[in-house]
Amino acid sequence: MSKLTNMKVDKAAREKAYAPSMVEDGPAYPWVLNISLDDEALEKLKLEALPEAGESMMLVAKVKVTNVSSTDSSEGGKRRSVSLQITDMCLEDAGEKVEAAGKLYQE
Repeated sequence: MSKLTNMKVDKAAREKAYAPSMVEDGPAYPWVLNISLDDEALEKLKLEALPEAGESMMLVAKVKVTNVSSTDSSEGGKRRSVSLQITDMCLEDAGEKVEAAGKLYQE
């Protein structure tokens, strides 16, 4: 499995995005990276007991690229984005060893 990359927003980026009073209290991670799982999803993942808030878990996912965009603005800014739809996933305790290929391609 590839090395995991921490997606935490650094203080400089929070200073650009939020009012000075919100820099310290602004979200530590981009809101678009938040995934919510409802009862149906939890049942499909066979997650019988809910984890404690603050607990770390391992998410392994197969995604489909649904949208790719690249724009240039007249003010000189460039933006790129990729939208991903999770199609298959597993969720495990962070301490468990996860074999990604085996989990994703089980039938």
